[in-house]
Amino acid sequence: MALMINDDCINCEACAVECPAEAIYEPDENRNAKAKHSAPISNEHFYIVIEICDECSGLNKVKCIAVCPMDAIKVISPVNKLTKKR
Repeated sequence: MALMINDDCINCEACAVECPAEAIYEPDENRNAKAKHSAPISNEHFYIVIEICDECSGLNKVKCIAVCPMDAIKVISPVNKLTKKR
């Protein structure tokens, strides 16, 4: 399981403030995952770095999903997201 912020995001920052793993980045913000510095995933809205996100492990709910006013954070399968069609 993985989380993704879709284009319904209005950049309110509620998700980033609530993220205990600090896995949510602002648009255009460079990310650091597993000691690697990388280019932003999105230039238009906040995004979740799946290598950092632990889906609020140990908590009773996924905080970013709970606070998003636009229901813009969705659960996805990382295999489906990363698999190329041939």
